Amino acid sequence: MNFLRGDDIRTFLLTLEAKLYPMKPCNDDEISTLKNLSPTKELPLTYLEFMYKAGNGAKFLAGTDYSMRYILELKEWAVELLEENNYSEKLTDNQFVFMMHQGYMFWYFNLDEGDDPPVFLYDESLDLTEFKKVSDTFSEFLISLYD
Repeated sequence: MNFLRGDDIRTFLLTLEAKLYPMKPCNDDEISTLKNLSPTKELPLTYLEFMYKAGNGAKFLAGTDYSMRYILELKEWAVELLEENNYSEKLTDNQFVFMMHQGYMFWYFNLDEGDDPPVFLYDESLDLTEFKKVSDTFSEFLISLYD
């Protein structure tokens, strides 16, 4: 099943759900925990919608840490990875690390860029001098991982 670039997160998640795609949702308490992670800024709506439907596991993200089990530690791990690699860029309070893969790459979005923000990447296997923008929206990013 391929999704088109214009598809939004709701359509994507509803389609997966209708096809009984393996996903484990967050409960209301976990969503409340997420909403309280940033004391001054709200998490993007698309991210919260995704976590509400698949925040405790989605088959297409196997091997990638993003679930409630890891979410509280991801930014700390990302900061450690940057320090280990003597990377010149630093993460700020405005940047929310939402996913990490195998301890060598992570993705984040900025909390002040709307309800479907662009996604940025750090990958220690690449020769990056700055964080790399990998998607114009969080929805597009997730759909591309599935496709």
